[in-house]
Amino acid sequence: MAKVLLIQPHDDRRTCKESKDPWTPLSLVYIGTAIEESHSVKIYDRNLNLSDGDLFDYINNYNPNIIAFTSVTSTMLLDLIYIAKKLKLKFPKILIVVGGIHATLEPESFLNEGYIDYVVRGEGDSAFLDFCNTFDKNVKKLKNLKNINLNPLRPYVNMDDLKIPNYNLLDLRKYEHFFVSISRGCPGNCNFCYSTRQWGISGQPFVRSFSVEKSTELFKKIVEEYNRKVFSIVDDNFISFKTKALKICRFLEKYNLYFWCFARVDFINDEILRAVKRTGCHTIQIGAETGSQRILDFLNKKTTIQQNINAINCCKKNKITCDASFMIGLPTETEEEMNQTRNFIKKYRPDIANVKIYNPLPGAPLFDYCLEKKLINKPKNLQEWAIWTGGHRTVNNNSSTTSANNLLKLSQELWRVGHYRAKIKKFIFWLKARQFRVIFIGIKRIIKSKGKLYQVE
Repeated sequence: MAKVLLIQPHDDRRTCKESKDPWTPLSLVYIGTAIEESHSVKIYDRNLNLSDGDLFDYINNYNPNIIAFTSVTSTMLLDLIYIAKKLKLKFPKILIVVGGIHATLEPESFLNEGYIDYVVRGEGDSAFLDFCNTFDKNVKKLKNLKNINLNPLRPYVNMDDLKIPNYNLLDLRKYEHFFVSISRGCPGNCNFCYSTRQWGISGQPFVRSFSVEKSTELFKKIVEEYNRKVFSIVDDNFISFKTKALKICRFLEKYNLYFWCFARVDFINDEILRAVKRTGCHTIQIGAETGSQRILDFLNKKTTIQQNINAINCCKKNKITCDASFMIGLPTETEEEMNQTRNFIKKYRPDIANVKIYNPLPGAPLFDYCLEKKLINKPKNLQEWAIWTGGHRTVNNNSSTTSANNLLKLSQELWRVGHYRAKIKKFIFWLKARQFRVIFIGIKRIIKSKGKLYQVE
């Protein structure tokens, strides 16, 4: 039996602070659940404790054979690099393994680092279980397994074959934000997103989901066993399967819930919004992206400006907070098209105008476009990947013809539209949900930020 330690790297170790409102590391919960019947497994979240000494003491006491990290193309990689190097020096006999999105999309960036022993690409549930089983029998055969390093990938798992995620692998008392997922993949094929590369088949979207029965079993466990009535459904599109979503909502109506979810604008209508509202949905985040139809088409969004308008109005009609995401600074985007986005936001006034400056991400067709057009230079190593996104309040890799300062000014201007009104609505919601610590943290953030959202690095 292998002894496995799954580590969630710190979001951005440059802050040198534990997170005040951590989110449940859902990918590690799923991986831990997949292997726990056959192997010993524990989860260690560096966002809760950034002390190297405490981690080393934990490892000495637990004595794992395998330490596995999850990875995302973000400043999370800074902590992964830092601590993995130290672990390999201090515990040279322990295998260091990395999985997750960045490991799937850019495996060579890890394989070129001497302190990383193996990369697990793609869907990790059955792949990592096979890895641990093989470790028990013959370590030399690990390099031949599917999904390992650059080997071919195995077929996707049937979602209903997965075990219900065991959140007791975490100390849930330490987590304010509870994440739930019942599907994988997105019905969209937007060229700024890596989803189709991560979850698709032959370059086309492929969405899988728990059945209604499995979904309701999970939600029942969340509410009745874990005593969580406030959570976020982090699927790319919770309402993608309308009939299934309506059945799940009818089941959940008996609970007094408060939750947040995503949706594509072309899936939003009165029927589904009335259902999620009755169930307890307070906010829906939509990907409006832009006020320009040409840019929507350029992004392969397969939606229209009118659908964006309809989605915002439908949320208002059903009294659900509309958190609309937009991007500016896109390749080929003109000043006039950015002004169309500005005018759209000011005219239709979503509750939250979540405006970000575009940053190309690996695995997305638009990233490859930027490379081809020589708008960006691809990072040469893992350290460069770690600072690629810069962080939440930074602007990196400007691939547009507009200066970074002008992009910053516009993003700041549009971010303010309805922002404080939306904050008040959310504070009222958190009051009703009796989430007083979340309110306190939110107020502190507003005071500390002084309205500033971005900086140039």
